[in-house]
Amino acid sequence: MSPKPSLADRQHALESAFKLFNQLSEELTGSYQQLQDQVLELSQELAAARSERMVQLAEKERLADRLEKLLKTLPAAVIVLDGEERVREFNPAAIKLLGKLREYDTWPEVMRANVLTADVSGSELRLRSGRLLTLSSSQLEQTPGRILVLLDVTETRRLQERLNRRERLSAMGEMSAQLAHQMRTPLSTALLYISHLASDDLNPHKRHQFTAKLRDRLQHMERQIHDILLFARGADAGDTRLSLGKLLKSFAASVEPELSDVDVQLLIDDQSQGRAIMIGRADALEGLLNNLLENAVQQGASQICLSLCVGSEIELDVADNGSGIPDDLQQSIFDPFFTTRNTGTGLGLAVVQNLVLNHGGEITSGRSDSGGALFHLRFPLALRKLDLVPRTTGERRSVSEHFDAMRSLS
Repeated sequence: MSPKPSLADRQHALESAFKLFNQLSEELTGSYQQLQDQVLELSQELAAARSERMVQLAEKERLADRLEKLLKTLPAAVIVLDGEERVREFNPAAIKLLGKLREYDTWPEVMRANVLTADVSGSELRLRSGRLLTLSSSQLEQTPGRILVLLDVTETRRLQERLNRRERLSAMGEMSAQLAHQMRTPLSTALLYISHLASDDLNPHKRHQFTAKLRDRLQHMERQIHDILLFARGADAGDTRLSLGKLLKSFAASVEPELSDVDVQLLIDDQSQGRAIMIGRADALEGLLNNLLENAVQQGASQICLSLCVGSEIELDVADNGSGIPDDLQQSIFDPFFTTRNTGTGLGLAVVQNLVLNHGGEITSGRSDSGGALFHLRFPLALRKLDLVPRTTGERRSVSEHFDAMRSLS
């Protein structure tokens, strides 16, 4: 049996335990104080963050309010589309420009209902109401979709056309002396032939010969006056839907007698399958083609090929086997009054370019496979076809292949 601890030993053990308790209590108190300090610091940081967050939210609300007011007063139409090209949001200007517009309408349906035609790049739209819009698009960052901005540039374009017309008239004023000389020469010749025709002893053969020469001089003057007026006035593309394929066939039939007289063969290679539907004026397009054919004949062409195909746009090639366009003149042939012929006005190709641009298209020049001139024209499709016809992925046939194909059909 172990001896019983003495009173002193128990007192010493109790003191040691009490001292340890006090030590632990102090450590616990210190830890608690540190915890309180940390809680206070975190509470202050949280309060500061919350205050900053509230300031940010308030600023965002003010910004959203300003943006909402801006969109309501903005003259440009703003439309938000989702990833499926459905209308989700729009401002009052969009309703003013496009009329009836509802949420969840698909954008292609809106285009078909309101837009008459679009340019080659798709960034310029002509509405059925006659208004002209520019279209810009930007993808959304956080969610699928995009924002469209449509701006009415009708008045701006009218002012621009007035300015262009004044510039054309100014250019005509600078060239008035040259034009007067060019008009005076065939006029003097015509007056000379008229004086011969007035002779009583003129035999029928000479009378027929002078009459033909007089007609030729008068026709030359008529073409000069026509080109001058057409260039000075410009030409509106109109709003008529027409088939370019049918127009090419009727045009070929109308010019065939004149081309036969100068021993020139006109070939039509229509690969459009009736899909070359555009907005334009038939008389303006026929005048455009006539100028290109006259240019080819003057360059000594014996064959001219009109090749038509359709992808996402209408493409028309006018190629010939004449002397072609020298490389150093490629950049100048569309300039007003530029000509390499003494009897030309230098307005034929300038008028062609003007008509192409007025129809929302583009024209470029180059060299054909046979060494002659090649003019490549592009026109926008009428909108109802534009979003239905896929771009052709195959290569276009060369001009020589066009000639071979047409010969095999003739």
